[in-house]
Amino acid sequence: MNKKIKDKLKEAGSFLLCLVVLLGIAYYTGLLKGFSPDDFVSAYQQIAYNLSKKTSSNDERGRILSTGNSTAQKSSSYKNYRPRTIPDTVLRGAYESHTWTNIFESDKKAVFYLYDPSGNDNTLSPDFHNRMVSYLNMEDNRPYYNNFAITSYQLKNLKVGVVGPSKICDSLEECNKQRQNASDYSNMAEFFKQCAKTVCIINPSNNQYVILKNRNFGLAVQELNNLREW
Repeated sequence: MNKKIKDKLKEAGSFLLCLVVLLGIAYYTGLLKGFSPDDFVSAYQQIAYNLSKKTSSNDERGRILSTGNSTAQKSSSYKNYRPRTIPDTVLRGAYESHTWTNIFESDKKAVFYLYDPSGNDNTLSPDFHNRMVSYLNMEDNRPYYNNFAITSYQLKNLKVGVVGPSKICDSLEECNKQRQNASDYSNMAEFFKQCAKTVCIINPSNNQYVILKNRNFGLAVQELNNLREW
């Protein structure tokens, strides 16, 4: 049993112990008058459901944002690369909110990154963008890549569709759907937030992506050359 599971069991045990003590105090002081055993069973099931949903959501977010050596999202290798599979929740978030769908429907591999045309942000210099545009417009590269560079201003002011509850839900199914849509959108936004830190090469034909380790133009060109036929 690994340490993470042991910690969760200890946490659950402490919670249950505290709950038993509090219920005992409430029972002897008469605070539980009017409550039936079914009320407590229902409350316990709801708490357990919420905790499981929270844990599942956190685990999923961790898998989406993982860009290290974890193999959780990695697909079959290509040359010396291990492309990662785009999570379904990211794709759902894009299509539900009508955001970034042009990238996921690109007829070529998509090159996504941020830049600052004003030159005020040195980490997003226009020089990198200008050189990348020239490189991707070369005759040898045009059949393989589409450039989806976006300015930091455009990203900040991006208009999106409905991502949260548009009205008070009146059924459990509808409420769950609204929560799912909000979660999917959040995961999709985090996906592109991570991509925006450097450069993402997204292959819509196989729903995979490669995220570059930095924004060095020379290294980016080397990566793009190696991934032409991917």
